[in-house]
Amino acid sequence: MTEDGFAGFGLSTAEKDFLFRLRGYVQADARFYIGDNIPINDTFLIRRLRPMFEGTVFHDYDYKIVLDIASRSSITAGNNSLVQDAYLNAHYWPEFQLELGKFKPPIGFEHLTSDANLLLLERDYPSQLVPNREVGLQFHGEFFGSRLTYALGAFNGVFDAGSEDYDVADDHKDVVGRLTAHPFKDSDNDCLKGLAFGAGASIGNQNGPLPSFVTTAQQRFFSYASGLGTTNSPNVVAAGGHWRVNPEFQYTFKSFGLFGEYVVSSQELQRNAGPEINRATVANTAWDITASYILTGEPNTLRGPAPKAPFSVHGGGWGAWEVAARVGELRIDDDAFPLYAAAGSARSAFSFGVGLNWYLNRNVKLNLDYEQTHFQGGSLAPGAVTAQDERAFLTRVQFAF
Repeated sequence: MTEDGFAGFGLSTAEKDFLFRLRGYVQADARFYIGDNIPINDTFLIRRLRPMFEGTVFHDYDYKIVLDIASRSSITAGNNSLVQDAYLNAHYWPEFQLELGKFKPPIGFEHLTSDANLLLLERDYPSQLVPNREVGLQFHGEFFGSRLTYALGAFNGVFDAGSEDYDVADDHKDVVGRLTAHPFKDSDNDCLKGLAFGAGASIGNQNGPLPSFVTTAQQRFFSYASGLGTTNSPNVVAAGGHWRVNPEFQYTFKSFGLFGEYVVSSQELQRNAGPEINRATVANTAWDITASYILTGEPNTLRGPAPKAPFSVHGGGWGAWEVAARVGELRIDDDAFPLYAAAGSARSAFSFGVGLNWYLNRNVKLNLDYEQTHFQGGSLAPGAVTAQDERAFLTRVQFAF
């Protein structure tokens, strides 16, 4: 089995020195927004369609290639969304492994969770302040029977939630690291063995584009000013030091699971408005707490249960049922206003969501979520995202193998 629990189809030699595995998943979503003058349409969509090719060669080398060919992806010269992952991992020793290629840098907990194993349909705000995928290399490993894991690497560096196949903005590189401790992993105390702590961080320089931020129902509520760089059309770009810190905790006990994260992302900015040039450093923050409970009694791993009695219309079981709830917020630094933020941008978004997940079997999952977001600041004009609280029902059918 792989880290997301789906074995796929594979071929291997008897000694497992050479192995090839084909896996993948597809997520078909529906989004329905409640209220008048909503600036986004209700829609059905293919959220993700990802074939995966992975395996092992000569015992010590693992590889993985993940593509995203869903409708929301586009094939561009950069291929930044089409090629999600493409890397090689050399694991001569569990304590000291080397990974090279394009993959998720080791920072946020929920961001590092597979898209196929999310508790609610979309990740919460902390994942928007860490890099999505980057090209680079990292050393990683585990000690003391996996009670302590680490990762440390060098990457091209991207803006928050960004992905790149190659660096087009500058010559600077980011250093990214993460440390996680499961101190009671092998304890006889069931109340403690599911407790873990971790922290990720990055430091570097970033020049060029800046991110926009969206709600948990995928409406954009903040962006930086983007124009021609003239007096009447200012333009804001990343221009200097960029660091992030992301502490987190995880806890599971029988069918109950809980995790939380807090992220600070500090970036130097430059505003060009004709002859006028302004500079500032903004530190945006995000946090969330997410809880889940498996109603049918399976152990909670924060990555979805394996149903004890898969659903069948021919007299089988009912699969596994799970409820999830979370609360979170993304807050923009006050120094971003009014010079650096685009007109109408909100200063913060506070969201809560609840979800019901039905795992018919290990391969088929249905999700139903309700998300609500309250904004501080932003435009009150009719039809603006921030003019009213966002209320949305999100559903998903997922097939994975």
